[in-house]
This record gives sequence, C-alpha cells and structure tokens, in this order.
Amino acid sequence: MVVLLTFLFSGCNNVKEAESFHGVIAPVMVYSDVVIEELSLRSGSFPEDGSFEDKKDVLTLTVRNESDKVLQYLKIKVTTDKKEMFFEITTLTVNMAVNVFEKSGQTLEKDETILEITGENRVDFENAIGLKRQTFELDVHDKVINVRNISKNDIDTDIYLYYKKKDKDGNYFGGITFRTKIDGLKSGELKQVAASHFALTDSEVIFLDYAEV
Repeated sequence: MVVLLTFLFSGCNNVKEAESFHGVIAPVMVYSDVVIEELSLRSGSFPEDGSFEDKKDVLTLTVRNESDKVLQYLKIKVTTDKKEMFFEITTLTVNMAVNVFEKSGQTLEKDETILEITGENRVDFENAIGLKRQTFELDVHDKVINVRNISKNDIDTDIYLYYKKKDKDGNYFGGITFRTKIDGLKSGELKQVAASHFALTDSEVIFLDYAEV
C-alpha cells in the first residue's frame, strides 16, 4: 500500500497550519487501521539490532495499531528524494504504539524530502496470544525470568518467551521483540531463563508459545 504525501489546505486565517516534517504532516495512515502518529529524529540507545549503542538523529516513526488484531510483523518503507529507508515491527498489540527506528540507523539531511510511505508487508497473528496463565506462572527479575509449569501436564517441547522494551511514555521501544527459550517443563517444574535485555523498569513479557503435541 502506498501513501502519497499530498496535502491540501483551505484558506482560514484563524486555523493553525499543521507543521511539516521533511514534507510529511502526521498522522499518516499506512493501512486503514495502522497509523504513523509522529515522525522524528531521535538520538540515544539504538534497539533495533539489540546492541543499544548510541546513535544520533535516527529517523523514528511512532506507529499505532488501531486494528482488533495483534500485528505479528509489519514492514514500512519511507522513500525520500535521496534514498529508501526501512522500518520493521514485530508483535504490536492492539491499540499500542511503538517507536521504531530506521533499521540501519539512517538519518535525514536538512534538505531531504520524504516523497512517500509504503506499507511493504503485514502479517497478523491468526490466533490469540498471551501469557497462558492457566499453564505458566512467571516471576520476573532484571535479566532473568522464572517460569513454572502450573498445569497438570508435562511440556516436552521447547517453550519460547517473548518480551519487548518500553519507553517512559509507555510505548514499545523499538520494533524488535526479544525471545528466550525454555527446554520444556515438567508439571510443577520451575526453570530460570536468561533474558539479557529484560529490566523491571522498562520491559514487558508479551507472550509465551510452544508446540502442543
């Protein structure tokens, strides 16, 4: 889906004209139920490659999922008069927003103009996701998470736990979703798993998943 960035204004002297960001006026609909609320250049920790190294003036989109489905994957392309830029989002829950950084850390030059924004790829979760509270009990700590199987059934397959970082405004910080693996859990068993990017102050476990056989 291509969003053409053409804006018309009627003459009304007492209506303040919306401010343009390199040729774009937010909000911008990427799909009918996915909206870019803000475009900005941000400096600081860069999450998209898991390094959290400092980068300067990276193009960042604030994207909100206004649909009734959790987005499993979303790819957005921003085309300027000088280059193409890409943004990848995984696990964006219903009515949540994410600050997603350009995946390779690119910035915009002062005279650079955004020509169009393209929704390149979108995948929704087919089934509901969650913490499976009837099966698992979680005890979260900085860098480690304890998971106990509170069901009456052994789980012999791999269990995957997914979590995301959050910012001070409560938005997800980065399109990336982190994953850690548990090698099965017997009924009543507890295992502690490493979650190197998890912190009580700025992280959220989104869901657990495993193959039920």
